[in-house]
Amino acid sequence: MTDSIFSPPERSPRNEHGSASKALIASALKDRTARYRFLTRALAVLLGGYLFFDRAFAWIHVPGTPLFVGEFILALGLYVVIRSGEAVRFIRLSLPMQFLVAFMGFGFMLLILGATSNPVQEAVRDSAIFYYGLFAIVLGALVRAWEPAYDLFIRWYTRIIPAFLMIGTVRLLLANRQTGLFLPDSEVLITSHKPGNVGVQAVIAIAFLLLVVAPEVERRDRVRNVLLTVGGLLLLALAGTQNRGTLVAGFIALFAIYLAGKRARPAMGNVLVVLIAAMLLAFAFDVRFDLERREVSISQLFSNITDINVRAEPGTGEDDGTIAWRLELWDLVLDDTLTNERFLSGFGFGPNLAGKYGFYAGAETGPELRNPHNSHLSVLARMGLIGTSLWVALWAVWYVYLWRARKRLSQLGESQKAAVLSWCMVGAMAALINGFFDPSLEGPQAAVWLWSIYGLGSVVATEGTVGKWRSRSATNRQAW
Repeated sequence: MTDSIFSPPERSPRNEHGSASKALIASALKDRTARYRFLTRALAVLLGGYLFFDRAFAWIHVPGTPLFVGEFILALGLYVVIRSGEAVRFIRLSLPMQFLVAFMGFGFMLLILGATSNPVQEAVRDSAIFYYGLFAIVLGALVRAWEPAYDLFIRWYTRIIPAFLMIGTVRLLLANRQTGLFLPDSEVLITSHKPGNVGVQAVIAIAFLLLVVAPEVERRDRVRNVLLTVGGLLLLALAGTQNRGTLVAGFIALFAIYLAGKRARPAMGNVLVVLIAAMLLAFAFDVRFDLERREVSISQLFSNITDINVRAEPGTGEDDGTIAWRLELWDLVLDDTLTNERFLSGFGFGPNLAGKYGFYAGAETGPELRNPHNSHLSVLARMGLIGTSLWVALWAVWYVYLWRARKRLSQLGESQKAAVLSWCMVGAMAALINGFFDPSLEGPQAAVWLWSIYGLGSVVATEGTVGKWRSRSATNRQAW
């Protein structure tokens, strides 16, 4: 007994247990950090693939199965954030995420019902309009759980903008040329893309350069930032010659950038001068490229601007056919949806909403359409007034939530994060407007970006709310 008390202590069982617990905690934290880092890189690769290669990247999948690269990374992300418990905590803390969960919950209920009476693969494909919202949970929970993720995403996007502007321009100039090279196990050309998606990404890049980068950029880098912004505007104009919806989204977004970016207005003035000079040179030298759909030229750009008319009548322009058949399809879908049997929950997921009317993508020999060629109308047709109400509510709540948080972050001196919220709002606006003219939000190349922006904006806005609480608590402590 005496020896055991006075002999040099080796290590008591309690000490051993405490050390072992600390070692286990350290190991668990290390493993969790490794998972967060891997997920951050996986999401960056996914978003970069959609950004650079658009539809071609979206169609990369396991041959013979409907497992696409986006769904695989989504499953990985859900595993990481749900296992850590951050997904649940993020949803409980963020009001926009709660509305998103309600929207997706209603969608999953309709998906289950639709899969019982339709082919499962078709029902799942049609439900992309809501289930890509899971990316908002994954990215938002990741940024909240692992602080370096936010800085990594911001730095990553800043660095890849120049490459995107170059590759996006080349892809538009290729204009879906028939190269004869297809992705394995598909009929998708490796050059396939949607001009509207490229145009929206150009708007997102312009907004980032003006709202986030320009106010913080050092003097020696201002010229580079101005030139990149001009490059983004030229890419937007290039996409606008091929897609009128892109022009509408671009004009509204640029006006929003001007209103939100007071600190960036000097840079916007410089950008405007350089842009006008570039367009005058293009007009003077009659620069034009003949593409598969429309030519790229200054005259075609202004023709698209002057011909924007949602209710154009047949015979009023060379492209009225593309407007007329859309309006006809929209009217038919609306008439069928707003009936006593369908108006509450819609047609659900699985039924072909366009093919039954005999509509095809382009000519009659083209692929059969499944949706009304309008993402917002797809929500109404497939989810009825209940789903549409949730869709409108989640975006209204998100914008109000971010707008208020933006003011709070500015008051707390977090000007960069306030600017990121402005960027998120403008980027989402461009994507939502483009979704009115094109079913872009039903494809991963546009939807994953939109919902990632939704998640990033939600988590940064939540930090603004928490920051307000901390500020109030500090004030109260000082008062006591």
